[in-house]
Amino acid sequence: MSGFVGLITDFGDSVYDGIVESVIKYVDPSINVIRIDNEVPHFSVLAGSYITYSSYRWLPPGSVIMIVVDPGVGTSRRAVVIRTNNYYFVAPDNGVAYEAAAEDGIREAYAINYSRVRSLAGVKAFNSWPLSYTFHGRDVFAPAAALIAKGVPPSQFATPIPAGSLVSLRLRYSFRSEGVTRTRVVYIDKFGNVALGLTTREYRLPRGRLVVNVKGTQHLFTTGRTFADVRPGDAIAYINSFGFVELAINQGSAASKLNVNVGDEVSLIP
Repeated sequence: MSGFVGLITDFGDSVYDGIVESVIKYVDPSINVIRIDNEVPHFSVLAGSYITYSSYRWLPPGSVIMIVVDPGVGTSRRAVVIRTNNYYFVAPDNGVAYEAAAEDGIREAYAINYSRVRSLAGVKAFNSWPLSYTFHGRDVFAPAAALIAKGVPPSQFATPIPAGSLVSLRLRYSFRSEGVTRTRVVYIDKFGNVALGLTTREYRLPRGRLVVNVKGTQHLFTTGRTFADVRPGDAIAYINSFGFVELAINQGSAASKLNVNVGDEVSLIP
């Protein structure tokens, strides 16, 4: 094991984020915790999936990627461990880890046993503090991720489940008809750049110009390689650093210009 845990959450800079890291360090102080992103838009499983898919491959092989974007916390949804060819994913079974895990190649999947993982973690506070219905990041996912990073096999605190039973979520999504490609917004970064559910596998940007239809309004984008290919304030469509089609305004916000949110449908007209 590499002893690395990469964290992806929608907690923001909050006590929740700090406590999750504390639990991991309690289990094994030598674990290297990397905060990949704690600013995933609240409750957005789709945006969390994009961040996970775009970031996991940059961690050392053997790392544990722990994702907590979990609007179904405390319900009957499972908490799972997914072992792939090179990584472990610890996450709610809501699809947030599925696209990344599937790309790396799913080897095994497990449903975490809540009482067993808490007992095995050895965190003293768990002895007197009941399992929370609203903070599985602390009580389930953090101890599970830490135990795996420490070298404990998931089979010691989780039950094998069929990989085919995992909830899947389509991050890369498109539908083409009469030359028009329909897709959706999968992520908006802090600059207002709008990532779409299209990669170079499914779509080739046309040269020169691209018409983007959002909610019945058409917007003209120049196609290029980087922001400075257009003047400040002008619109550009390009392939971003993770291989997705992205819309931007040079030194401005495409999200504001288009008035879009994660999940909104977008049509591309060459």
